[in-house]
Amino acid sequence: MAIEEFKVGEHNVSPMQRRLLRRARDPSCSMELRARYVKQVFTSSSLDEGSESLHAGWLRVFLENASQLADYMDPYIFQRVRDFVTWWSIPPALAEIDPRSERLVFLLGAGASKPEPSGIPTVKELLPDLLTRARRLDREDLTRLADFCDEAGVDNIEDLLTAAQLSAFCSRNPAVLLLMDFLLFRRVGGTSRAGDRIRTGVSVDLSSAAFLQDTLQVLFGLLSSRMLPAKPNRAHESIAEHAHNNSGTAIVTTNYDCCMDLALEQKREEFSYLVEFASRHESDEGKAEGTTLVKLHGSLNWFYCRTCQQVYLIDIRQTLDEYLKNGVPYPIIGVCKDCGGQRRGLLMPPLAIKFDVTPPLSPLLERAQDAFNGADAVVVVGFSFAAADLYLSRMISKSMQMSQTVKLLVFDPDPAVSDKVIRQLSLRIPNFQPDRVSWIPGDCAETLPKFLSCVLMSEAKDRMAESPAKVSSSA
Repeated sequence: MAIEEFKVGEHNVSPMQRRLLRRARDPSCSMELRARYVKQVFTSSSLDEGSESLHAGWLRVFLENASQLADYMDPYIFQRVRDFVTWWSIPPALAEIDPRSERLVFLLGAGASKPEPSGIPTVKELLPDLLTRARRLDREDLTRLADFCDEAGVDNIEDLLTAAQLSAFCSRNPAVLLLMDFLLFRRVGGTSRAGDRIRTGVSVDLSSAAFLQDTLQVLFGLLSSRMLPAKPNRAHESIAEHAHNNSGTAIVTTNYDCCMDLALEQKREEFSYLVEFASRHESDEGKAEGTTLVKLHGSLNWFYCRTCQQVYLIDIRQTLDEYLKNGVPYPIIGVCKDCGGQRRGLLMPPLAIKFDVTPPLSPLLERAQDAFNGADAVVVVGFSFAAADLYLSRMISKSMQMSQTVKLLVFDPDPAVSDKVIRQLSLRIPNFQPDRVSWIPGDCAETLPKFLSCVLMSEAKDRMAESPAKVSSSA
C-alpha cells in the first residue's frame, strides 16, 4: 500500500506506534531521533498492509518540525510524507469557502514577506540579523550593544526598541526615572527632608542619551536597507491578482516594506493608503471604494515632519531604482521643504507600546476595524498575534463577535499561531466555536496562491469525499 493510501485515526493504533509518538513529542527528543521515528512509522509494514492506522498526532509532529526534519530524512521519503501530511492538513472548512464569492480581508504580518524573493526576516529573526550587520560597521558602541544582547539572550527587536524608547523618554523626564527606580527596585536616592523636593541619586548620562538616539537612527537605517530592495513574492502577487479581480478588497498590514505596494502596481491595480498626503494634490480619501492598503505601522515610502505635521508620499519605485543604482541614498532623515524641519520615515517602531509616537497612523485603526467588520473571512498571512500587537487581536475578536459567520484563515507554518488565536478568541467571545479558525500550514507563497485560485477548495472537497474510506477516527 502506498503512503497516500494510509488510514488516519486513533483507534486502530499499535502500542509500539503510540510509544514512538510519545517519544517524538518529548521536547528533549533530538531532531535526528525524531526523524528516525517518523521514518520508522511511515515505512512500517503494519501501515503498509493496512492492519493499523496512522495516529493523527504524527501529522502535528511532522508539521511542527518539517524544516528541521528535512535535514535528517531521505529526500524521497520526506517528500512523500510531506505530500501526505499536507493533504490531511487541509481544513475541511475550505471546502465551503469560495474566494471568488466571499468578501476577503487580508491581514499580513512579517511572515508574509519572508519567502523569496522578498527574503525579509521575521520579527524573531530580525534583531540577530540587524546586529550581525551592525557589527560590520565597526563601531564600538554598536559592537558593545550586540555583545550585550548576545550575553543577555535578547533576541527580539521589540524588546530592544521598547527599552530604547523608554530610556530616551526617561532621559528627558527625571521624575519618571525616579518613580521607575522606586517602583521597580524600591530604591530612593539621597533625599532631603528639610522641605526640599526629594532628589534621587539616579542620574542620566547625557552621552548615553545621545548614544540612544544615534543607535536608533543606525538601526532604522539597517532596517530600511534590509527591506528596501525586497521584491514581491508569490503570496503578494496572488493577493494583488485577487484584488484586481475583486473590487473593494482590503489589505491590512503591519509591514513597512513595499512588496505589497509593488505587487499591486505590477497588476496596474489602483489602490488607496487612506492617508492624506501633503505631496498629493488630490485627496487619497476618495478612493476608498477601490482596493485599500492599510499600513498600520507606516511604510518605507512615507515621511513625516513633526514640526509642520505633514505626511509625504514618495515614489517608491523611483527611489528604489536610484538606491539600487547607487545614485541617491535612501533618506532616513531629510529637510522639510515647507518648514525647514526634519522629515523622518513614518515608521512605527516595533514597540510593545504603540501609537504614542506616530500620531498620523492612529486614524488607520478605524479603517482596519471597518475592513474586518465587513469581511466574510479574514485571511491571516504570517502574522504571529504577538503580545505587542494585542490591539489587532482585539479588533479581529470584535468583528468575529459582531458576526457569528466571520471565519479566520491562518496561513502559517507554525501551528502554535492558530492555537494562540483560538485561545484568545475563546476567552473573549462567549460560546466561541474553534472551527471558525482554520490553520493552513506550509509556505504562504505556495499555499495562498492555491487557496485564491480555488485549488485548496477543490482539494478540501476531494478529501471530504474520500475521508470515510480513509479515516478510521477523526484526525
